[in-house]
Order: sequence, then structure tokens, then C-alpha cells
Amino acid sequence: MREAACRLLAEDAELPTEDELETLTLQLRGHLMLVIPVVEALAERLPEDDAPRACAYSAVAQARTRLSHRPWPILPRQVQHAQRLARSVNALCDHYENLSSDCPAVLDEQQAALLRWWNHCLVCETCMATDDAGVNANLPCPAAKELHEAYRDARSAGAWG
Repeated sequence: MREAACRLLAEDAELPTEDELETLTLQLRGHLMLVIPVVEALAERLPEDDAPRACAYSAVAQARTRLSHRPWPILPRQVQHAQRLARSVNALCDHYENLSSDCPAVLDEQQAALLRWWNHCLVCETCMATDDAGVNANLPCPAAKELHEAYRDARSAGAWG
């Protein structure tokens, strides 16, 4: 996730082509959709008047706002939009790291399955492999597939259970 964000936020970042930018924007949106419920679940376990909880919820709200925006169809505006998404990805990754240091046992099974899947994908060389353009190569990973299926099963059980 941080690598995708870094492609747009690094001081020496090169301007991506329109196709690369579209792919990167979709990737950042996907990262946000994945990390938002995890950070929310981690923050939820903190006391209501806790500052880290409030900061995490604020970052989640900002990320949701950024997800709802659509950039103007001109490249500079699209780059700015993608950079804002990238900043939200970085912020939520920071909150995840800060809040998950003592990984909670209070997550429901769906949230725990999502967290296991996400943690695997963050460190798996296959899941993180990129092509020559720096875009995720989407290589098949049996472990990620199994964890994704476990998440889908937990999600189905939660919806109908």
C-alpha cells in the first residue's frame, strides 16, 4: 500500500502516464476500501474519549470523502486527486500500525479474517510483486486465495448468521 502511495508522493516521483495514473488510482481506491474497516474496527475498541480513536476516525472520514470525489477529466486534476488518495492510504497505514500493536481479540470473525488476509498480502512477495511499470502483477497466491475465501465465508456468515 505504501509503495503505491509513494509512486505519487515521493519527492522524485515521475508523472505517470494517463493509463498508469488510472491503474494507480484504482489501486489506491482499493487499498482504502480495504483498510478503512480495519482501522475503524481497531479504533472502535478504544475508549470514546481517547485521542488516537478520534484521530483514526477523522482519517477514516477524510478517506471516505476523498473516495467520494471525482476529479476533473484533465491530467493535473487527476494527479492531485490520486495524490490525495495516496495521502489517505499513508495516514490509514500509520493508524493501522499504531492501533494494531497489540492486535485486538475483540474483532468479530469477519474483521479478523480481513485482517489476516491484509496482513498476509502486505508481506507476501507474490502478492506484492510488480511488473516493469511498478503496477501489481496480480500473481496467483494460494495462501492469499485461501485467506480471501475465509474472509468471504466469514462475511457471508455475518450477513446471514
